[in-house]
Amino acid sequence: MRAIIQQFGPALESITIESYSSPSPPPSQIQLRMRYSTINPSDLITISGAYRSRISLPFIPGFEGVGIVHQCNEQDPAFSIGDRVLPIGSAGAWQTYRNIDEQWCFTVPNQLSDEQAATSYINPMTAWLMLSERLQIHQNMTILINAANSAIGLMLIRMLNHLGILPIAVVRRDDTLQEFEGCKLQRIININNNDDYRSLIEMKNHTKINAILDSVGGLESLMLSSLLKENGQFINYGLLSAQPIPPQFWLERPDIDFSYFHLRQWIHSAKKVDIQSKLNEVMQLVYEGIADTKISARFSLNDIHNALNYVQTNEDIKKGKILLTF
Repeated sequence: MRAIIQQFGPALESITIESYSSPSPPPSQIQLRMRYSTINPSDLITISGAYRSRISLPFIPGFEGVGIVHQCNEQDPAFSIGDRVLPIGSAGAWQTYRNIDEQWCFTVPNQLSDEQAATSYINPMTAWLMLSERLQIHQNMTILINAANSAIGLMLIRMLNHLGILPIAVVRRDDTLQEFEGCKLQRIININNNDDYRSLIEMKNHTKINAILDSVGGLESLMLSSLLKENGQFINYGLLSAQPIPPQFWLERPDIDFSYFHLRQWIHSAKKVDIQSKLNEVMQLVYEGIADTKISARFSLNDIHNALNYVQTNEDIKKGKILLTF
């Protein structure tokens, strides 16, 4: 079975489940029998047509999952039948059997469960690459995380704690303390609380923020930029506000070391050996519980429409992931 998109639009209206016969892979590819896949915002955005310039119809969604090698090149095998691998680099995980180029398949350590392996890529890799490749980390630095109680925000906090840093968490509700259980923070600031908001603005007078990790964008990015010390770092990795960072951001703070981070761009510009090395680091963090992911629910691929309804109607999905089973 596979999920297929024949036209762009809302996922519930665009996805069709169909039976298919999977052809044997050519010599440059291997065939995986998928064990688990996940539903991510990036999957739904792609189905909507936001990236239609690089996605051709029809296509099979799914950027994250884990599979077992079912067929491979017998003459020069990079993998063996039965190996467990992480396929990345393109959509296509929402199907029982997937043919994919060997260069986009990566080994998974034995100590990880299938569920851990299936959720070890998008959020954990994004978070760890920002911290290890983009952020200029040093001890005693002050880092602010916007939307800190999101799944990736919590992961960033645990990773920073692992590196010996206690960040500042910016949230949008007062009742978030329990969500940070096990996290070490300087403070939690509810940006929608008037007292907290005033204290946030006043921070620029007495607290030097070295770096900001922002997944919201819009006017909040502009406001937060005023808190950064001179030449501080600002990394944006999402637009939860659905608004771009305004031009005033750069006009008011031309000194800021600003960068966008997109996992896809890093993956498609790195060498395979470097990707595997980073995945090994990430998977160790997953195994240690630093970068693990909560599972909100499990649905079979045949039940994809109920899974998508769950995504749209359950608040719990913001803290975990939906697993698709095969």
